[in-house]
Amino acid sequence: MNRIIQYFKMLEEKEATKFLIIFYIVGTTGFLIPQTRELFEKLIPVSLIINIFMLLLFHKVFNIKHLIFFASVIVATIGIEAIGVQTGVVFGEYHYGKSIPVKVYGTPVLIGFNWLMLTYGSVFILRTRKALRKFLPILTGVLMTGFDYVMEPVAMKTDMWTWAFNEIPYQNYIMWFVVATVIGGCFELFNINTDNKIAGRIFVLQLAFFGILNIFLP
Repeated sequence: MNRIIQYFKMLEEKEATKFLIIFYIVGTTGFLIPQTRELFEKLIPVSLIINIFMLLLFHKVFNIKHLIFFASVIVATIGIEAIGVQTGVVFGEYHYGKSIPVKVYGTPVLIGFNWLMLTYGSVFILRTRKALRKFLPILTGVLMTGFDYVMEPVAMKTDMWTWAFNEIPYQNYIMWFVVATVIGGCFELFNINTDNKIAGRIFVLQLAFFGILNIFLP
């Protein structure tokens, strides 16, 4: 394990990007081949962990403010999701499947990390355009909601989560927008550094991954 960590620490951004591109090509292919699809569904937690690890590895600033902020986003979104799963009043009626294990009140712990990773990537992308900076919270909500729109059908097909009556409610997208907007605003309010090119690349590669599977996955 230590050798693996040391290997990744020595990677430069270009090498890390090449690794991620190959990683997602293999993953996309694995899901599209019927004989390997079940295996790759089981590897979804591993994929999430690798992405989160890569994101944090290239984060430029690690201090107590950043650690508290990241932990707060993770805990808050797990809490929101748990309330949603248990009551159905937040995003609508849904439950998580077997593809993402280790749950708290029916909510996978990794979901909180996923919220952090996606909002971090969204904020990074929007901060690359100065004209968008003053609208960043709302645009984070828009970008994240668009991402969710592409992801939702694939998540249902791969047993990440399932909606009641197999219908994705509009309420889900409204709440994705609200939650993402608040988190994006907090990134700005607390001046959280996102000088991390890997974050944007992970976001784009994930969007491409879900987009391709959305079209071709039976």
